[in-house]
Amino acid sequence: FRISEHLERLQFSARVIELESPPSSDAFKQQILTSLSSNNCRSDTYIRVQAHVDDWGDMTATGPVGSYVVCRNRERSSAFTNGKHFAVSSWRRNSDDASPPRIKATGNYLNSRLVGLEALRNGFDGGIILNHDGTVSEGPGGCLFIVRYDQLITPPVSAGILESITRQTLLDLARDLGIETVERNVGRTELYLAQEGFYCGTGQEIVPVLSVDRKPLGLGKPGKITRLLQTAYDKIVRCED
Repeated sequence: FRISEHLERLQFSARVIELESPPSSDAFKQQILTSLSSNNCRSDTYIRVQAHVDDWGDMTATGPVGSYVVCRNRERSSAFTNGKHFAVSSWRRNSDDASPPRIKATGNYLNSRLVGLEALRNGFDGGIILNHDGTVSEGPGGCLFIVRYDQLITPPVSAGILESITRQTLLDLARDLGIETVERNVGRTELYLAQEGFYCGTGQEIVPVLSVDRKPLGLGKPGKITRLLQTAYDKIVRCED
């Protein structure tokens, strides 16, 4: 789904961290299609594409660059239907002038790992990361949306988020469905006022947020806008629309 956009983001990330001559988007695309075909993938499949510096000892090495493509059967998470309970993490988001979250780099996921482990340790399903100014950034591996007064609200790309392809897909889809969308800063306490919310990304797709810090969002169950977007999104990714 949206293979070109995913590979363009990978090329951008490779340029920023100065990888020397990574495989082109066309080369990666062909490798993905070959891997799917060779393994006769006929069920939901998660595709991981990675480029790396294949050298010893030098932190500033730019090459030689190695790469791989892995296609793995992966059923849709039950959280798509059932939702999850989240908590605001004590860990803060790494900033654009330190380790830019806009770059799709494995090193940035250490921040997400710490958030996720803390949430699980405290009895939650997932964490929400704040910026150093106290506003909402994203979750460990996904972007956040809330609904207030029938507006669909999400933090802007300047809030320390990965520029999520799923997030942009849902913004476009919501507008097509006549839902008013707003990209702006979201405060921590505004999460508690939300009528509904969800968490989105390539792997988790759209996961309803049932509560934050044990405070229910709305009725504490998936909301109508969340369900509407799930249905519309599902038809698109399964080529029914």
